[in-house]
Amino acid sequence: MELTIENLIKIVLGVLVVVAVSYAVYYFFSNNVFDFFKNFGANSTSKFLASLII
Repeated sequence: MELTIENLIKIVLGVLVVVAVSYAVYYFFSNNVFDFFKNFGANSTSKFLASLII
C-alpha cells in the first residue's frame, strides 16, 4: 500500500473525527451524567427517605 497525499489526508481527517467525537462524548458525560450520579449516594438517599417519613 502506498502512502499518497490523498491517503494521508484521509488518515488525518479520520484521526481528527475520532478525537472530536471522543471529546464530545467525554464532555457530554462529564457535564450531564456524572453530575446526576454525584448526588446519588447514601447521604442523599437517607435524606430523601427521611423527608418521606416526616
